[in-house]
Amino acid sequence: ALDRKDVKVQGFMIPLDIGEKQKRFLISAVPPHCGFCLPAGPDAIVEVQAKAPVNYTFDPIIVSGKFAVVKDDPSGVLYRMTDAGQVDVTPAQRTVK
Repeated sequence: ALDRKDVKVQGFMIPLDIGEKQKRFLISAVPPHCGFCLPAGPDAIVEVQAKAPVNYTFDPIIVSGKFAVVKDDPSGVLYRMTDAGQVDVTPAQRTVK
């Protein structure tokens, strides 16, 4: 139902390039725990292609853009967002003991 619609997605950024700013990255429903593995299955990952570079953060972010269901992508991506822009950064709640 969301295919080819403008949507907002909240999640954790997984950079695909080195650097503080990312123009193409993954957003995951759960935070990454290892730099070499995806923290969730393909149904919980969205490839994001941003209009302008987005600052990398460990906190959850919200991006908005054109959402698409991808069929037969060789990299295994199921969802893609294009023309995306960062809406907000939501600081993760941390427990201090």
